[in-house]
Amino acid sequence: MGFEEQMILNHWNLNPSSVNGTHNTTTEYYKRYLYSLISSVFEFDIPWSKNWFRFFLFRCGSIGVIYTNKFGWIAQPYSITQLNLEYQPLEIQVTNQFIDEPVKGIIGLNAEVVNCMDDFFGLDDIVTRTAEMLAQFDKTINVNLMNCSVTKGFEAENKKQADTIKEAYERATTGEPFIVVNKEVMNGSSITNLLGPAGTEYIADKLLTDRRQCLNNFLTTIGIRNANYSKKERLNSQEVSENNDETKAIVTVMLENIQKHFDVINKMDPSLNLAVRLRFDYTMPGEEEDESWEE
Repeated sequence: MGFEEQMILNHWNLNPSSVNGTHNTTTEYYKRYLYSLISSVFEFDIPWSKNWFRFFLFRCGSIGVIYTNKFGWIAQPYSITQLNLEYQPLEIQVTNQFIDEPVKGIIGLNAEVVNCMDDFFGLDDIVTRTAEMLAQFDKTINVNLMNCSVTKGFEAENKKQADTIKEAYERATTGEPFIVVNKEVMNGSSITNLLGPAGTEYIADKLLTDRRQCLNNFLTTIGIRNANYSKKERLNSQEVSENNDETKAIVTVMLENIQKHFDVINKMDPSLNLAVRLRFDYTMPGEEEDESWEE
């Protein structure tokens, strides 16, 4: 890459740059877990493999549905060959090794693109960011636990004194009620501990609470209700449900987008009878359920 190209790239970089987490096996572990949570929000009635459909829909952002003479209606990754006036897909093309030649489809006639977000992007940015943060919490907790498990250290002037201190400590840890130590060893004072008590180093409990809050933020984003763990006092039912509106925000957009495209496909072929529902109840106890959420 030449100097000019590098300068152009640098000009369009985001500033200030963010701190990136370490992408490792723990991050991948959390990504698999978080994507499972996303899949749990929606329940699909579709004739295609759900793991295939949900992967492209949530991770890649969209999936094409097109009619073929050989396989009928199929759900596949696609390329856009033509846009309409509002820069929405108008014509798409699907290529697959089991299809003799690329298949083109007109949106609303024999094809449709199902997307979850308005910008046609998936949720991988949200998942990756949260997974890296959770992995960082795990690493910090492990480091803190290792720091708290360091053995004690004592000062000694010579080997004989060190052996005496070691013997006294061994007898003390066996539960003896009292221990007599040579006055020369103690020198009229207590034995100096080189390391502080483990309690002063232990912060894993706080890290675990913060990690749970990080996960709660993700649950709120994708539409799963969660309790406010940051409050120390006992929570009442209203406080537990206080983030319901925020929880419904993004999941409402995703549900409306998916349902809109399913309606278009069902009009082209009513026999498919595609449907999407939310698995979780978003109504407060005593409230009437909104029928639109069951559509």
